[in-house]
Amino acid sequence: MEIFIKILIGIISLIHILFLIVQMFLWHTDFVQKRMVGNFNSQEIAAILARNQGLYNGFLATGLIWGLFVSQTSIQVEPTGILIFFLICVAIAGIYGSISLKRPTAFLMQSLPAILALVLLGLLKV
Repeated sequence: MEIFIKILIGIISLIHILFLIVQMFLWHTDFVQKRMVGNFNSQEIAAILARNQGLYNGFLATGLIWGLFVSQTSIQVEPTGILIFFLICVAIAGIYGSISLKRPTAFLMQSLPAILALVLLGLLKV
């Protein structure tokens, strides 16, 4: 079970590396524009992307604040706590993406695997 959880978390990481490549380097290709932008006008997609970036910046700020808190109180953080934090961020991002884009794809690709990994982590302390 522990190996399965680590493989699942590795797959989730690879999915997000793919998102990075698509959003940073392939965004202007016809393939991505047809699938990601679809029926949105440019102002709608810009607003959605800006809110999405704000969400991710909130995750970064939360992680940094967590790091400051941990270092100042000398609390030992196990890797499972770090994994739980970032899996929750992934799940929230997928939920938000599904709502803002009005498509279930983000939930299925992001949230569902992250929620499964969280449940499995809860069942088995890695």
